Amino acid sequence: MLYGRTAEQAVLRRLISEAAGGVSGALVIRGEPGIGKSALLADAAETARAGNYMWVLRGVGVESEAQLPFAGLHLLLRPALGNLAGLPEPQRRALEAAFGLGPAIPADRMLVGLAVLTLLSALADEGPLLCLVDDAQWLDRPSAEALVFAVRRLGAEPVAVILAVRDGTAHLPTTGLSELRLRGLDPQDAAALVDAQGGGLAPDMRHRVLREAEGNPLALIELPTALSTGAGSSSPQGGNLPLTDRLQAAFHGQVTRLPEATRTLLLIAAADDTGELPVLLNAAQSMSSGINDLAPALDAGLVLLEEGDRRLSFRHPLVRAAVYQGAPLHLRLCAHRALAKSLGGPEHADRRAWHLAAAATGPDEHVAAELERAAVQAGERNGHAAAATAYERAASLSADGDARGRRLTLAAESAAQAGLLSTARALAERAAPQVTRPLARARLVRVLAAVMAGDGSLRGANDLLLAEAVKTDQHSAFGVVMEAVGNAWFAGDLDMAVQAAVHLDALQLDAGDPLLPVHQLNDWIISLVLGRSTDHLPSMAKVVLAANDIHLDHARNRTHIIGLGLIAGLDAWSLDLANTVVADSRARGAIADLPAALYHAAITETLLGRHRDAAASATEALSIAQDTGQWQWISLASGVLAYHAAIEGDEERARGLAAGTRTDSRDRVSSPGIHRAEWALGLLDLGYGRAETALERLEPLGLGDGRHQLPGERSAPDLIEAAVRIGVPERATGPYARFEDVARRVRQASIDALLERCRALLSPDERAEEHYAAALHSHEHDSRPFEHARTMLLYGEWLRRARRKSEAREHLRAALAAFDHINARPWAERARIELDATGLAVKRRQAQGALSQLTPQELQITRLAAQGLTNRDIAAQLFLSPRTVGHHLYKAYPKLGVTSRSELATLHLTD
Repeated sequence: MLYGRTAEQAVLRRLISEAAGGVSGALVIRGEPGIGKSALLADAAETARAGNYMWVLRGVGVESEAQLPFAGLHLLLRPALGNLAGLPEPQRRALEAAFGLGPAIPADRMLVGLAVLTLLSALADEGPLLCLVDDAQWLDRPSAEALVFAVRRLGAEPVAVILAVRDGTAHLPTTGLSELRLRGLDPQDAAALVDAQGGGLAPDMRHRVLREAEGNPLALIELPTALSTGAGSSSPQGGNLPLTDRLQAAFHGQVTRLPEATRTLLLIAAADDTGELPVLLNAAQSMSSGINDLAPALDAGLVLLEEGDRRLSFRHPLVRAAVYQGAPLHLRLCAHRALAKSLGGPEHADRRAWHLAAAATGPDEHVAAELERAAVQAGERNGHAAAATAYERAASLSADGDARGRRLTLAAESAAQAGLLSTARALAERAAPQVTRPLARARLVRVLAAVMAGDGSLRGANDLLLAEAVKTDQHSAFGVVMEAVGNAWFAGDLDMAVQAAVHLDALQLDAGDPLLPVHQLNDWIISLVLGRSTDHLPSMAKVVLAANDIHLDHARNRTHIIGLGLIAGLDAWSLDLANTVVADSRARGAIADLPAALYHAAITETLLGRHRDAAASATEALSIAQDTGQWQWISLASGVLAYHAAIEGDEERARGLAAGTRTDSRDRVSSPGIHRAEWALGLLDLGYGRAETALERLEPLGLGDGRHQLPGERSAPDLIEAAVRIGVPERATGPYARFEDVARRVRQASIDALLERCRALLSPDERAEEHYAAALHSHEHDSRPFEHARTMLLYGEWLRRARRKSEAREHLRAALAAFDHINARPWAERARIELDATGLAVKRRQAQGALSQLTPQELQITRLAAQGLTNRDIAAQLFLSPRTVGHHLYKAYPKLGVTSRSELATLHLTD
């Protein structure tokens, strides 16, 4: 029976009931040790099992296993491993590799999360499912990431997931999941719980227990015995100790009353924490303990036997802590040595290495080498955080300075791959004094610079890179300088660019050098930042194409090339490459590569006027970036979506998304998506007729640190229109000149059309019409619907002012139809107002197509279904569960006016 938890039980039972009815849900229970998290999980399990209508999976985070990748996930899913054969091949292989059931394979760390999602969905096909994880704060990082990734993507499955997390411990990535915080019991319930324990406490002792327990249920149960024996107040501070320490002392008092052999067996179990009884008993033999010594601990209720008496577990984590911390150091070391000896098979190599490390009392190269092998294995299983920890411990056991520096460098690289930037930086800085060899030094510098850049310190990163460039050979210097050039591009810092240019110009490559196109591309990048002449260079488009041929095997480089391809005017080619990278990433299960590829697809689709496709790509990019914790792509994808919300006139959403580009959990004041967000807000103001506000917002884009980037270049026509509308065309002179440079570099009909439109706006009336005509002619050769419609709107306005109403109506009607089709509401309203001024009133908005009623995800799913892909195939591509895919199709059918999958193939599902 639970005391004082009626409201909390109701929350959990509602979650379970909804899951049983087909609506998935997740909940995080937070609270201090002993507050009742485990009791609520047990109550939830009992509720789910009542009537045998839910299958229950239970797992627990184990503090000493936090460095073993996927240990926590393996424990949770162990009863379901017989279902692995039904997973798609890449997912099955990734999960088997993660659990050590198959060979290590190079795979995205989030592919395991997708495999977990598919596995949970498959189990739910057999009946509703409840997953419970206690002490989730101690899950190893790969397990936590994979599990939360899967939980966030549950949709229409009958699955409920409940995670219990202790306050004041390591961060668990549960952002966006519902939380239930447990408080202490109220006085009435606390008193009832104490009285229910029996024992007839004296009034003064009862009062003391209620006062010191502060409503903590575990304290209310354990303190009466502890206080009566003195175990709860064994320190000079007595009751002034923190509650957790007093509870631990209470459990330690119980442990000390056990026989010595029983305490030894418990110490071995506490040192290993996996609870595998054969392993524990094997280790216990060398310390004169065995199975017969377990009975006193079982009788005392300190431990339990589970899984058919094959696994030993402690009643509470504080019992484990009391056993381990209360044992003398020499016995703890003996326990770890015994466990290492008992874990002899190759499948236990990583656990054996950690026990050997725990038993080491000084430098030990043999143990360091064992840990390094464990780190390599963890990295191969995408457990980069665990690898970093293993490399770091190996470094601490290294007697040789070079080995110590090398292992700390590897630890820093692994931490950076895991996204632990502050940890990576600290490790790299510790490695620096140990690393003296030139090639090793260059590697370390690039790690540290990448971490600094990722944390926003681009100038500091470049100072480090360029200082190293003069100390190393030309081949190593080339890679170092390339990174410095990239940092200068993203920072838009002229001083950084000048310094990088000096080093770049000093790197002379022969005409036949295969890296020459890369050198030329970086020369283009620096020249655009600095505004210096590019007459000595081949065309940027030619250089981009040549450089791409060199880097086809690297997704990161290919997405960088896509962005530069857009700067060069290779819009269609860039979209093809982006789609190739997206498809390849999906096929490989490279989930972490997808946000960058999808973002570049989204901006390319935006430029090409494929707005619904762009919104779908950006929406998926944002979702996956949030799931994988990639702040850069969260910011950039939010900027794209803000731009589309601005086109549609959704002011609240546009401003919310724009705000989302500026800050993250570390409260940065700026971020990569800010320039696109500013462009979006400027366009929003322009669409609603707030030209002066638009001008004030857009001017810094063409003059500030992002002037050479795509938003800075392509927002010029919007700025020019705003300047002309408020009667200050002189403020458009500089932006117009820069846009002319863009047109010369890009050589694209769509850009020529915008340039002619700007000329029309800036020209006297007698010259304006020829430029509008030229703009429309160019639009016909490369139509981007939104920009084409804006040109028709401006020309229609000009014709109306020239009292040529009949001609004006023709262009205004066409503009209105285009704006209505893409749901550009403020622009459509402007076209209506202009039509009304010509004497042709348009009272009702033209009906939009069926596609406009679909959400971005519904659009993606229906397109794939129309191609004949099954729900399972679609789920694998979009990192959803098959059931969720079916749910979205069910919602899309009535919007499209169809009743079955076969009818989708007959529909036109593109813009």
